[in-house]
Order: sequence, then structure tokens, then C-alpha cells
Amino acid sequence: MLGQIFRYLKYRTKAKNRYKIHSPFAYGFLNNVLREKKYYDDFKILDSLTRELMESDKIIETVDYGAGGKGKEPVKYKTTLGKVAKRRSHPLKRLHLLYNLSAYLKPSTMLELGTAVGISSMYLKKPVPESKMITVEGCPVLASIARENFRKAGLKNIDVIAGNFDEVLDDVLQKFDKLDFVFFDGNHKKEPTLDYFNKCVEKSHPGTVFLFDDIHWSGEMEQAWERIKADERVSVTMDIFWFGFVFFRKGIAKQDFVVKY
Repeated sequence: MLGQIFRYLKYRTKAKNRYKIHSPFAYGFLNNVLREKKYYDDFKILDSLTRELMESDKIIETVDYGAGGKGKEPVKYKTTLGKVAKRRSHPLKRLHLLYNLSAYLKPSTMLELGTAVGISSMYLKKPVPESKMITVEGCPVLASIARENFRKAGLKNIDVIAGNFDEVLDDVLQKFDKLDFVFFDGNHKKEPTLDYFNKCVEKSHPGTVFLFDDIHWSGEMEQAWERIKADERVSVTMDIFWFGFVFFRKGIAKQDFVVKY
């Protein structure tokens, strides 16, 4: 906890507001995604379902393959659905940001690594109902709950794959000719994160956007983020502490922005 507080304070000293961002591309992205305050009608359905999930006292058994695992073996435990929804999702402000992002990008193909109970998936998918989305979850119980939540939200064309990312990602990527958007929201460890990045980037194109969750969650994740920023295939990155955006645009100077959010 103290380490993350220190990392947040360090981020704040570097972060710039939008008026100090001189790149037209970055400034436009900030205004249309990060600063967009419109309350969409979709939020009524999505926010209500999210609150319902976070308040649920239903007992479930789950397994954690990611950062929650202390060793190499997955961690199995019983808990309430509400606790899982709160721990493995995001505050409404950031969920609305995901919606804004999807509405702005209008991706036709999306991949998410880390479904949990499907909350983030719903905010990403709702603005682009015709898009193809595959989301991967390590725990079969959570994957089943996510499928039910997608049904409740009236969402279709979302394929939920239950399995360890390391074991299923290669096959999942074969289902895409290209990737417009990828949300890395699962295993928060350095080497797996870099491995998933390198595999997914093979399906990228100049309009692709990658979004990484919790880039300052640990020293390991910060190291992974620095490696990704330095990758020659990446043109622009944007750090808002909670999320890291990665762009592959051509014809613009390589830039790394740290932005107040």
C-alpha cells in the first residue's frame, strides 16, 4: 500500500493537464475520452447491474491465476460475489471512461484479458453492439457469471473463453484477422504482461489501441510499462496512473504523455 501511494505521488509530480499537451492527436483524445462528461442512457442499465453485483452476498468459489496468486499455483478460495466484483472491477468513473473510449474508437474487434464477472466488458461492448468481442477469464465460475450478466445487459456477440491466459491466448488470437482494441486486465506480473503484449501486437495495425490496467500496481508492472513504452512498434503512450494507453499510429513523433486524471 505504501509503495503504491509513493508511486501515485510520483505520478502526480509528472502529470500535466490537458492545456499543457501540445500534440493535436493527444489533446483530441483527452477531450473526447478522458474529459467527456456526457451521461449516456446506457449507464442507467450498466450502473444498476454493476451496483447489484457489488452488493451481492452470494457465496462463490473462485480461482486466481494473476497477481492475487502468491506463488506459481493458482489460488482457490470461497468468497462473496460482491467482494469479487468490487476487487476485480473499477469505480464507476473509470467504467464510464471505458464506455467513452469504446464509443470514440468504435472498434470492430476487441479482446479483453481478465473478464472477472464481466463488468468492464459490458461498458466496452455496449457502445458498439455489432463489434466482435472475445474476453478471457481464468476462473470457469466467474466466466459463467459473466455470460449471465451479458444476457441481462442485452449484449450479444461476446465470446467468453474460460482458461489460463498462458494456455489459451495463442488459440484465441487465431480467431482474429486483426485487433482494433485490447484490454489487458488480468495477470499483473511483468513477464506475462510483456508476453501477452508481444503476442497481441502481431495482430495490431496503425489504428489499434491497447489499454493496460494498473500500470503502477507494483514495481514489476512499472518495469513492464517502461518496456512497452520503449518498444519501437509503439508510437504514443498515455499514462493516467490507473490505466496506460498504447497507440500504434504512423506519421507522428514518438511521445509518452503523463496526464492528470
